[in-house]
Amino acid sequence: MSRVQYLFRSRNIIPDTIKYIVREDKRSVIYFMDNQKISTSIPMKEIMTMLPEKDFVSIQKGVIVAVKQILDISNSGVYTMTDGKTIQGRKRYLSEHKNRRAALALHVADAEGNFYPPMGLLEKCSLLDDLPLPYCVIELVFDKAGKGIDFIFRYCNKAMSTLTSFSSEAMIGHSFYEIFSNGDKKWLITYADVALNGGQHVIRDIGADPEKSMNVYCYQPTDGYCACVLVQE
Repeated sequence: MSRVQYLFRSRNIIPDTIKYIVREDKRSVIYFMDNQKISTSIPMKEIMTMLPEKDFVSIQKGVIVAVKQILDISNSGVYTMTDGKTIQGRKRYLSEHKNRRAALALHVADAEGNFYPPMGLLEKCSLLDDLPLPYCVIELVFDKAGKGIDFIFRYCNKAMSTLTSFSSEAMIGHSFYEIFSNGDKKWLITYADVALNGGQHVIRDIGADPEKSMNVYCYQPTDGYCACVLVQE
């Protein structure tokens, strides 16, 4: 057992509880979310081997931070952590910090400097509650074998409720084919393609009554989801 493995085991260190690790006075200091800290002579690069690569980043020599503890990254590469601590990232690679900020969809600040988390997908959808066109977001769900088997409604606006004669509460959390029992199963292929691969598609639905035919405009709002705008002709 290596000394870093021994440290993590003997001190019961769980990576999810780490905020950041800073090199101070020739020692590596691990800071935790409960405001405790552990100082060790073990080099940072050895400690990094015990951390999930996708969850931690080195922002400058001697500083490793937990991605989920990053509150904001300024244009000048200054990281603001959830505990209020600010840390200057590498100044030579400002584009690296800007790209990371965009990739993480970090918190935003108001005019007074107060930070707020970005709106989630369904919170953003609430802005479309009164859109005069039926709009919904459906999520592709998988079976145990990892195959897409159905879509579940995650959001429906008021116009969608009017079109289907179902309330939003009756649709959200239920299968697409529970609501559209006569829906063509081939639609699932298009929805799955959009949810998994992105892009845009238009489905033309011609029902028994030609006067009620419609176009369904589909796009991917985020991975695994397909958003639909229904436009009756």
